[in-house]
Amino acid sequence: MGYRNRAIAIGLALGGILVPGLHKFYLRQPLWGLFYLLLGVLFSPVTVEHGSLGAIARMACVIEAVWYLFQGADTFDATFNPQITAVVPKLEPTPSDLQES
Repeated sequence: MGYRNRAIAIGLALGGILVPGLHKFYLRQPLWGLFYLLLGVLFSPVTVEHGSLGAIARMACVIEAVWYLFQGADTFDATFNPQITAVVPKLEPTPSDLQES
């Protein structure tokens, strides 16, 4: 399990305008990635009748890119890099620290 970089996830999500779902594969969500990819490829804008389904997948990618952008690094890591947050514990003062001050 490797570290997932938020900037790369944002870039791949924005790349979802062309090929939707790549960011989901990167973020270890292959079923969602396959769903986005199938919607984007099978219902591409070339097919006028069903082009709106492909557009939904592309819009979802852009929305998720904005979401990852405004999401804090700590929240992103807690969601997609749980091994990192497990390694860096939150430091809280102990009772002995409080007595020294």
